[in-house]
Amino acid sequence: MRYLTLYRSETSSTSTDQVTISSNYLGREDFDLSLPLHGGLHYVFMRGVRMTSYAKGYELRMAINAFLDFTSEYNGAVVPGLRIESLSDVGVEEYAVFEEYLRRNKRRIYLAIRLRSAFKLIARKYDDGMPHLKLRIIEEPVSIPSEPLSDAADQDFYYAMHKEVDRLLDKLKFNEAVATAQPYDKWEVWDICRELYSFRYGQRSSWVIDPVRAAATLKCEGYPFHMRNAHIDACAVDARTSTLSPTGRTPLEFVLSCCIYKGFLRFRAPDSIELVELFKLMFPTSQDQASLAMFIQRQLGWNKETVLALDVNDYLHPISELANDDTVLLLSQKVKSQGQGEPYEKPKATLATSSRSDFYSGYNLIRLAGTLSKQCRDLLKRDVSVEMDDCRLRSPFLFLADPRLPWSPSERIHSLHEQSHWNVGVKGFLTDAKLVDNGVPLLTGADLQNRLRVTSLQSNKKLHKQPVALTALIYGHSNPVTTDTHYDQSVYAMADRIKRFHTFQQSFIEKSQSGQFKGYMADRGTNCVESPRFRILTVMGHERALWACMDSWSPSFPGSQLLPPGARCTRLDKCNSCDKWCVLEDSLPFLMERATTLELQIERDPHAHSIYAGELGVLHYVLDTWGNKSALELAKQYLRRFEALLPLDLKSLVAYIED
Repeated sequence: MRYLTLYRSETSSTSTDQVTISSNYLGREDFDLSLPLHGGLHYVFMRGVRMTSYAKGYELRMAINAFLDFTSEYNGAVVPGLRIESLSDVGVEEYAVFEEYLRRNKRRIYLAIRLRSAFKLIARKYDDGMPHLKLRIIEEPVSIPSEPLSDAADQDFYYAMHKEVDRLLDKLKFNEAVATAQPYDKWEVWDICRELYSFRYGQRSSWVIDPVRAAATLKCEGYPFHMRNAHIDACAVDARTSTLSPTGRTPLEFVLSCCIYKGFLRFRAPDSIELVELFKLMFPTSQDQASLAMFIQRQLGWNKETVLALDVNDYLHPISELANDDTVLLLSQKVKSQGQGEPYEKPKATLATSSRSDFYSGYNLIRLAGTLSKQCRDLLKRDVSVEMDDCRLRSPFLFLADPRLPWSPSERIHSLHEQSHWNVGVKGFLTDAKLVDNGVPLLTGADLQNRLRVTSLQSNKKLHKQPVALTALIYGHSNPVTTDTHYDQSVYAMADRIKRFHTFQQSFIEKSQSGQFKGYMADRGTNCVESPRFRILTVMGHERALWACMDSWSPSFPGSQLLPPGARCTRLDKCNSCDKWCVLEDSLPFLMERATTLELQIERDPHAHSIYAGELGVLHYVLDTWGNKSALELAKQYLRRFEALLPLDLKSLVAYIED
């Protein structure tokens, strides 16, 4: 079993869009690579991440961690012979218990779907000895279409974004001023230090350090990216000490002593800018870049993945360079996957128009993000540990990350591709913006997820009065139905659909009355569906209907008798021999199970053939002639969700039937 040892020495894997994802489960106390199950899951992670995008790679890692949590609980509750100790021990029943574990702990069922998909694809594609697991298909939860922001919330979002962009433009001006500013020299430092040293203990000066010149001094001295960590630590120690004389501080030590936490000179000049705040002026933060990425989503109508797939060196379509015009065509190529048996990448191109002259257009927002991150990109290019195909070199959304990390460009500079940094940036923006949507405060990225694109779509529909088909074309949807029903379920959209349906209804009636209608119309004499005798029978607790009866007051099965006035037929065991029986698509799983039950009954007792032969023949005829394969497949999926749907004696089912 080669797969158990193939990647034992590796601790991370790189996705198709060149994002490196670490194997964080290796640090778990209960994880041991020498165990077959753990070694197999590590192999699945290493192979699976390389076959998909970073987002699905992170989801696979979450699924593996969830499965490890599950196996720890499961193995502690069952006898040793039933424990899951390798991938080959994972069967349908064990995986069903895993699904129930996720639901019980209110974790996403998509984790089970992602892990099952990885098991299947990796075993099929690679011949490394990994077992082919036979797991049932997991029915995905019905997705709830995203609700657009209300008009008031959208206006507040625009106001907050304009304010944020203005702040970032000021940050660019600050860096331009730093580039031409005069750093502090040693004589100036000597004079300022002598004045600050003249204050007695406890006295404070109103003097503050100039942020522009302080930043220029740090850049001139190469602090911190062009220094060794030992030198950085020594400078921090000197900045906090009181033993140095006024002439003993260099310009760098002077700036640090004024700005660093618990710096000696900071006690005498407490109003000077803090070093953390100074770095926020010099370099972009996750909040800066996340704000721009969200505004780009709103302006262009792109989703998050498309925005993050932007290439800072290639986001203009070549046609934009052919005409000297204010309008440009923007391009983003999202690498969905390299899989499906293709040995090459097949990115999905997304286009959008934008303006050169509008400061807040998508084009200028991308330029602003790229300009802000230029320093970070230059530092990454000089770092020999950063590979040429690192996705950060192409991303316009770079920033300085956690200050507790080492002062190394490869470790300190990150992009928004990492979900944790995206969440922090979005949360910071929402904390400052204080947005409220219909009385509900927007606090985290989950409150805005997928809503900016939908808001943009709805706004464009209202503003330009364009047909749904054109909107679908602009947004790259497969068909107008997707645009109309999936991307917008707001009250406004529903009202618009009702209005359009009413218009169609009026047109249809007018054409029918004037004889202009062309097509087939139902027989007006057929009123069985409208008859009060028509019943749809449903078993309590099931979302699918059992079947329907056209007239429960006059059954016609062999041996039936005339019912007393007001009485209804309750012989469910005779339904399929009655001409009032109506089979629905919802009925298919019940019919499938009934047929299987009768076949098993006949196998156990051959004498039962004469009892059930007629009913079984009708069931086989209905199922064999149904024709809709997708409906039959959905019925099988529904059937697999239950141990049993119907009892053998259908007469006992009457007490559990609902109309």
